[in-house]
Formats: sequence, C-alpha cells, structure tokens
Amino acid sequence: MKFVALLKKELRECLPWMLLAAVFLTVFGGIALREQTLSRNITNRYPAFSPGSEVKRFEITYDPDINIYSLTRHYPVSAAGSFLLIASIGLGLALGIRQFWMEQVTRTWSFLIHRSINRRAILWSKLAAAAIVFIISPGIIWSIFYWYSLRPELFAVPSTGRIFVEGWIFVVLGFMVYLGMTLAGLNRVRWYTTKLFGLLFAGLMVVVVLGQWSLLWAFIFIIVGITILLSQIIEIFLSREF
Repeated sequence: MKFVALLKKELRECLPWMLLAAVFLTVFGGIALREQTLSRNITNRYPAFSPGSEVKRFEITYDPDINIYSLTRHYPVSAAGSFLLIASIGLGLALGIRQFWMEQVTRTWSFLIHRSINRRAILWSKLAAAAIVFIISPGIIWSIFYWYSLRPELFAVPSTGRIFVEGWIFVVLGFMVYLGMTLAGLNRVRWYTTKLFGLLFAGLMVVVVLGQWSLLWAFIFIIVGITILLSQIIEIFLSREF
C-alpha cells in the first residue's frame, strides 16, 4: 500500500508535464498528419483537382502528367514523427528534473528517504510513474495517430507496422533521456567533471539508435543503453547519503 501511495504521489507531480507533452504532440502532430490526407495532398500538389466537385471517389488512373510516386513516397503518419521525438525527449528532460533535481533543490530528499519505506520502493515508484507517463503520453497518442493513418478514404498509402514500431522507439528514447537526466541529478560530483555524463551518454545513444536502419540493432542499443543507465541509477540511489 505504501508503494501505491508513493506511485500516486509521483503521478500527481508528473501530471502537468504529461498534459503539456500530450497537448504539444496532439496539436502539432495532428496538424502535420492532417496535411497528409489524400484530398488535401492532391489539391496542394495539383490545384486543378477539386475533390468532391465532379469526382465522387478518387480512383488512381494513368496520367502521363501526374507522377504517382510523388503522391505516395511518404507514409502519412511519418509527418508526426519529428513532433513525437521532440515531445518524448522534452518529457524525459522535464520528468528527470521534476523527480530528481527538484528534490535536491528543495532539500526534501531527507524527508522522503527517512520515511518508513525502503529506498528501492521509493526509486521504483518514481521510475514506474515515469514509465506510465510515457505510455499514456506520448505512447497512446502515437498509437491513435497510427490508427488514423490506416483509413483508406483519407490516405493513399497506409502506414506500415515498421512505422508504428519506429514511433514507439522514439518514445523509448525519450525514456532513455529521462534516465540520463535522472543519473545526472543523482550524481554528486562537480559540474565541471562528470556530473552530466549520464545525460551525455543518453544523448549519444539516441543518436546511435536513430542512425540504425535495422530494428534489431536499434533494440540492441536501446537495451544496452537502458541497462547501463539503470544499473548506475540503482547503485547510486541505494548507496548515496542524502
């Protein structure tokens, strides 16, 4: 029960940042996805075409003046991918600061640590709350975008399962940035030494993962990065004098 109470507390404190990320992704990602709808895409590229006026249903026919590839070379939901990555990384930075840096600034670690609950429960409540926040926002929003992009009456080419997986990789990368910010917040060394090593390492892993074409290698680097960061966080949190 104590763990559940701590988890609820952490979720309440993370709620404003979750809502901010959700609003950002919904607004900007939604606009980007809307711009990729079939009628708007064709009208923007070929102003002479007016959907709904004379043509009741769009049918692909051969026309030497129209390059079909120019209409279908981009998966529609990919337009929201950049906003998904920004929202995920921004959320990771915000949650790391809120959960681990603010406790240091406000000097509330002593009150929290010396309550009648062990340190592992405190740490896992924070990490679990962060994971839940990432799943709800931006994870679920990305899933809704993907489902919307599968509607054949709106988009010429439906998004593939790989695109869906790549979006969730962006979400996981945001969580990795959160772990890097967490490690940096727990590290007690000086600013000019290795305090920000965790955040820099997370940033490096994000670049490496984004540079992978193979999903298998992307998952391997993600697992390695999260394992290294999480092991360091657990070791420091359980042994640190607050």
